[in-house]
Order: sequence, then structure tokens, then C-alpha cells
Amino acid sequence: MKRRNPPRRPRSPDRDEIAAAWVRRGINDLDDTYPSELVRPLDWVKPSRDRPPPECPRNMVRYWLLGWDRRAAVRQRWDDQAAQMEAQLDKARRFLDRDSVPGKLKRSSMIALRFYVLATGDMGPDYAWTWFQNRMADARDEYREAQAEGLL
Repeated sequence: MKRRNPPRRPRSPDRDEIAAAWVRRGINDLDDTYPSELVRPLDWVKPSRDRPPPECPRNMVRYWLLGWDRRAAVRQRWDDQAAQMEAQLDKARRFLDRDSVPGKLKRSSMIALRFYVLATGDMGPDYAWTWFQNRMADARDEYREAQAEGLL
């Protein structure tokens, strides 16, 4: 007679895995949008840092807060990048738009528009920021060359 292996019990997650799951949950809970394909429950309230989800065990609240704070810091960085982009473009606008043709989109407006398109697309705000910094470095080089040639 053949011996059968005993049934395998599913491995229960350890404390670190549970903590990591609550960090991920804190990151995701900051999204104040509710999935469009789901209907909001009647008792659904927009997440807030002051009130962790009721199903979060008390000993895991700090992990949920860690995820919440991390995502909030990333969002703040993205907002700061947009403000810095606008400030840099304001300084460079006179040079970038010097040869603009009336009735056509100005070069500074095209750069700003491209930044926002990249930031809201699949690549994300960090890619858009890198792209913008590279464009501004090219514009600085162009400005220095024009200054050296006496065109400005």
C-alpha cells in the first residue's frame, strides 16, 4: 500500500510580512480616490492620518502610519517639483521665447506642457522632473553659447 504525504498546512505569515503588508496598506490608503468599479460602502470615510482603518490591529498601527507618511512625503516632493519647474521656467521664459512666432505655442509653454503630460502619464513625476532638468541644462548651454557669441 502506498503511503500518502500528510496534507500541507498553509504557512502562516510571520510578523515582518504582516508589518510590510500594513506599510503597503498605509501607502495605498492615502489615495483618496475610491476605485470606480466599486461602489462606496455607506460607512466609507475618506482616510485620514488621525484615524487608522478599524481593521488594523493596535500593534500594527505604527506600520500603517509609516506607509502613510512615506506616501505623503512622496506627494509633497511631487508638488514641490511642479512649483520648482514653474519657477525655473519663469526665469528662463524671456530667453526661451525670444524667437517665438505669434500664433504658435511658445517654447516655454511646450516644455511646461510636456512636463505635465509626462508627470501624469505612466512614467511618473520623477521621470518628468529628470526630463525637465535635462531640457533646462540644454537651454543653459544654449544661453551660454549665445552669450559668448554676443547674440544676447
